[in-house]
Amino acid sequence: MNKISVEIYSHIYSFLEIKDLLPPDKYSAIILKSNLIWKPLLIKKFNINKSINFYEEFKWQVRLKQNKEKYKQKWTLGCVGKIVALEKPLFKKSKNPYNI
Repeated sequence: MNKISVEIYSHIYSFLEIKDLLPPDKYSAIILKSNLIWKPLLIKKFNINKSINFYEEFKWQVRLKQNKEKYKQKWTLGCVGKIVALEKPLFKKSKNPYNI
């Protein structure tokens, strides 16, 4: 079976919304988690330019944002309780889709 090139995949994924980024097969799943796709999305949404794995950084930023919103809601309602700060995990280097 012929595979579509990485450039074509990245061009297709650049037009999709974040919620619509679903890989049809394992090859495109590796491309989808690469820095090639997630770097522009992370810059656009959170304005972060430096990372070794932009996919994991995006997930971390979303989780951090949700935690901040939960804290604000609890603070407003007066039921904060015990607060445990989130710790940023160490990210592994992203796979290079050109070496597949």
